[in-house]
Amino acid sequence: MHTVIVTKDPIDVENYISGQEFFLNMLIRILLKHGVNLEITSMDKLIKSRECRISNSIHLYYTGFKDILTIRKICKDIRIIYHVYHIEDVSWRKLHEWSWKAFLITIQPLIYAYLASSESIYKWLKRKTFLAKSILVEPYYECSCNTFHSSKYIDAIYEKLHDHEVKILYIGRLSPYRSPPQMLLEVARGINKKLRRPVELTIVTKSKNLPTRITLKSIDLKVNLINERIKDHEKCELYRKSHFFIYFAPWGNVAMNPPITVLEAVYHGVIPIVSRNLLKDLEIPTIFVADNVEEISNKIKLLYDDLEKTLRYIMILKKLFKRFYDETRFFRVLKSVI
Repeated sequence: MHTVIVTKDPIDVENYISGQEFFLNMLIRILLKHGVNLEITSMDKLIKSRECRISNSIHLYYTGFKDILTIRKICKDIRIIYHVYHIEDVSWRKLHEWSWKAFLITIQPLIYAYLASSESIYKWLKRKTFLAKSILVEPYYECSCNTFHSSKYIDAIYEKLHDHEVKILYIGRLSPYRSPPQMLLEVARGINKKLRRPVELTIVTKSKNLPTRITLKSIDLKVNLINERIKDHEKCELYRKSHFFIYFAPWGNVAMNPPITVLEAVYHGVIPIVSRNLLKDLEIPTIFVADNVEEISNKIKLLYDDLEKTLRYIMILKKLFKRFYDETRFFRVLKSVI
């Protein structure tokens, strides 16, 4: 069995910088582990090599209409799977959103199936496209630390919540639409004021406009900016020390559905505080959902006010997220598109 993933331009999935690239990284890793012969190539290399002639299926990653036509000409009988990680983005102009949706509808006679990474995308495709299959393949996350599967998962969270200092974490791109730095600072100050505890805010991002590392300190507030791609073991250590992960995108969807960083946080025992719009793809107890900066601080205070109740919510959250850390589930669904 041989499968090819074709990208518009060359990408390095080992050093992924987005949720979409992480999804490909994990897809490749799991399929290879289960004996599937798989490779990733760019459109230009595919045309030169004609590799699709010995493949069972081709997965397309952000390739355009002309690319799909070209593949269909040189690989007439092959199954084409088009990956869809989002159907809208709050940072897009309306024309961009309409053209993307029109493109997805237009390509349906040329492909075998859409691979939808979330429930909301899957439902939209089922409503709008009838000539191709829609297959839901929610992300899979794993880490060598194995934290989520540890028998001490709940106990470790409970112990952290007894720390005097509150540690807040955000990992991801900084934008006006998703966890902007000024908002994260307001959250940190709000928690410090409401809980009367020192707060440490750590932001991990990758931006050309910021220095590599900054640490700012005041009496009860410490801010760490890490502006570089960190290694997996460093990321594990950050999660291990953190109490809350903030994912605040109140104006709508940003980037991939569902956000990989939220899956990472829950896996490592960090309590997520997220915007309501994530509920279309993730089941999350409402105690962990906030619509504005003040509500984030209020929710965190509520969690500290009754730790026994908080533990019950965390147990519920663990059950709801369990499927994202189930390799058997992920591979079983992938088998239908290879």
